[in-house]
Amino acid sequence: MMWDTALALAALLVLPVIYFGPRPLLLALCATAVCLACDVLFCLVFRRTVGSGDPSPLVTGLVIALLMPANAPYWLPALAAVFAMLAAKLPFGSTGRNLFNPAAAGVAFATVCQPALLFSYADPAAGPLPLGDASQAVLGAAPGASLAQGLKPAILPLDMLWGVYPGPMGCTAALVIGAASLYLFFKRTAQWETTVFFLLAAALAAVLFPRIACSALTSVKYELLSGSLLFCSVFLAGDPVTSPRTFTGRCLYGFLAGALVMAVRHAGAYEQGACFAILIANAFTPVFDQWVLYIRMKGRRLP
Repeated sequence: MMWDTALALAALLVLPVIYFGPRPLLLALCATAVCLACDVLFCLVFRRTVGSGDPSPLVTGLVIALLMPANAPYWLPALAAVFAMLAAKLPFGSTGRNLFNPAAAGVAFATVCQPALLFSYADPAAGPLPLGDASQAVLGAAPGASLAQGLKPAILPLDMLWGVYPGPMGCTAALVIGAASLYLFFKRTAQWETTVFFLLAAALAAVLFPRIACSALTSVKYELLSGSLLFCSVFLAGDPVTSPRTFTGRCLYGFLAGALVMAVRHAGAYEQGACFAILIANAFTPVFDQWVLYIRMKGRRLP
C-alpha cells in the first residue's frame, strides 16, 4: 500500500519539474532524506532493525514536499519532516500506530513557524527556478489567497486543471491528482468513501457559504480546485492508518474532515489550513469506530 502511494505521489512531481526545473525533485529528496534519517535514528536509539523496507518515511517526505511551494528554501521541508517524524510518528511507535497524520502535522508546524515562506508561490509561467537560492523568484497570486480576501481569482476554474498557476507544487494539477486517486482506489490502497464524502462536505459548504459573489457551481469549482483541498482529500484524509476502520466510520470521518477544511478556510488565520483540519479529524477516528461498533452490537441484541 505504501509503495502504491509513493508511486502516485511521484507522478505528481512530473508537472512541477516541467514548470520549475529540477528544484522540486531536490525539495522532495531533502524531505524524504530527513524522514529516512529520523527513522534510522529512531531504530538505532531503540535498538530496532534498520532497513526493514518500510516505505512510510518516503511517503511522508513526498507529501510534505508536494505541499510546499517550489521556491521554498530547502530547510523548510526539512523542518517539517523533522517535526513529522519526531513529534507525530515515532513517539507513537512508528508505522501503523500514529494517531495523527505525520505529514499533516509537519506542514502545520511549518505553517505556524514560517507562514510567509509557505504561502509565497512562484509563478510557473515565469520559467524554471534556480537550484540554489530562489528567494528572488517571480511570485504570483494563488487562487486561494484571492478567495481568502473575498475576491474572485483571475484564473478560470477550467484553466486550473493542469496546474499552470501559483500554488503548492503538488496540489495544483487537478487532473493528475484525479488520475492518482483512481489508481489508488483501483489498487484498493485508498478507500473511495473517505475522499467522496470529504469532497461532498466541501462542495456543500461552498454552496451554502460561498466566499465570493458567484453562482453556486462556480463557488464549488473554485473551492475544490484551489489550494490543497483536493490533494488532502486523497493523500491525507485517505490515509489508512489515521482514518477509521469501518465503512460508516470512514464516511463520517471524510464528511467531518471536508467540513472542517471549509470552516478553517472561512475562519482560519492562514491562507491554507487543510492540514489543521485533518489533524482535528484524526482525533475523532477512534470515536467514529467506537460509535459504529456500538450501534452494530446494540442492533444484534435487539429481539
